[in-house]
Amino acid sequence: MIVPAEKLGPAWWNEFLQVTENMSAVAVFKDCLTSEETARMRSCVLQILAELARLRTQQYGYRVYVDGLLLEPNQMLHVYDHPPRKGESLADWARRTFEDKNFGMIINQCERFNLELSNMMAFKLAPLLEKTGIPTEGIIFHLFIGNYDVTPLGIHVDSPGRSAIHFHLGPGPKTMYTWNAKEYLSLVGEASCNNKDLDKYIPVATRSSFGEGDLYYMPENTYHVGTQEGLSIGLVCWCNNRASYDLALRLQELLSEQFLRRSERMLKPDRNGLDDHRGVEETLELFDLPEPYEGLTFKDLLRRVYRDLRYSLHSNAGYRTTPFPDTADRWFALDDVVEAEKPYRMIYAPLEGTDKLVLYVRGAKIELNNFECIKRLVDVLNQGDRIRVRDLLAVLDEDWPEEHGLYLLELIRKHHGLKLAG
Repeated sequence: MIVPAEKLGPAWWNEFLQVTENMSAVAVFKDCLTSEETARMRSCVLQILAELARLRTQQYGYRVYVDGLLLEPNQMLHVYDHPPRKGESLADWARRTFEDKNFGMIINQCERFNLELSNMMAFKLAPLLEKTGIPTEGIIFHLFIGNYDVTPLGIHVDSPGRSAIHFHLGPGPKTMYTWNAKEYLSLVGEASCNNKDLDKYIPVATRSSFGEGDLYYMPENTYHVGTQEGLSIGLVCWCNNRASYDLALRLQELLSEQFLRRSERMLKPDRNGLDDHRGVEETLELFDLPEPYEGLTFKDLLRRVYRDLRYSLHSNAGYRTTPFPDTADRWFALDDVVEAEKPYRMIYAPLEGTDKLVLYVRGAKIELNNFECIKRLVDVLNQGDRIRVRDLLAVLDEDWPEEHGLYLLELIRKHHGLKLAG
């Protein structure tokens, strides 16, 4: 179904939910982005490519295909050595880097690489998340860039629980072919993933075509393949709602990420008796739990981790990953006028059993002493108004040194929760 769009406000997202049958059916929505928006977004994408070239890494799910073949790490050096230049168009950069070859790029976790682009998407998705709630494991967005004729992966299905909201940035159009999972598997059998026998299966697929500025929605567990004419960029927001088992595994991963210290110390054979568990004590000590957490049962500990995950997601407009902090020092002056970054909202919570307060800024956790005046300051910022720094510091207790207040604001700014008012 193809639906024209006016604005991506609450009423529009109501129609989106109706047309997609509560996000369970494929649909195309026309003219969701203006040409000015798609041009600006393409510029942001080129900035992401330049940053990845500077980092010279594939750590964040950065894959490049040339003439259908995945580049090896040593072959990626050519791409790193040809970052987009300032003011260069997508077409000019592609021609300079890949000449007349067909290429395709897949880049994961793009919400953390460009603040402007992630803010634009957060504003557009906010009315939808108000209606549906934030996905259990948040939102990430990927970029699909290139002039390839067919998705290099062939016919495939994405990770369980991932539904896709595809904003097409153009300039070239794209066509997606989809298959009902049950019907497709009955046709294909075991050779279902990365299936490149398109001539055989496209005749029985559902065809959806869309162009620059359009939005395409695809529900989870949908086998699909994309084709396109010419060069284009697709920005795909993945809503992650996985199975309970997968979430349980994720909570254990988060537990380790937060509290497990790394150690290179090698263990020796445990020569204690079979019922003597002293040999594991050194290993258990690597779990550096806050004192209030030490006496918790395993399930209660995971409940705390889950609450922490939700606080992080809700402070970050639903994004699963946090942006890289700004490492430069740019302290505010007293006469500066500042405002909180929108549409994000800072969240604070006491660390039970301690005199500490945890402040969540764009998904990042900042541990502070639990002063009531810090909460008042955060509440003022969350109102979203512009405020002079000296007036903001007046919210803090009278005995707070000025430099302590400025340091707090600098911490929030470095995690992208606060900026100079434009």
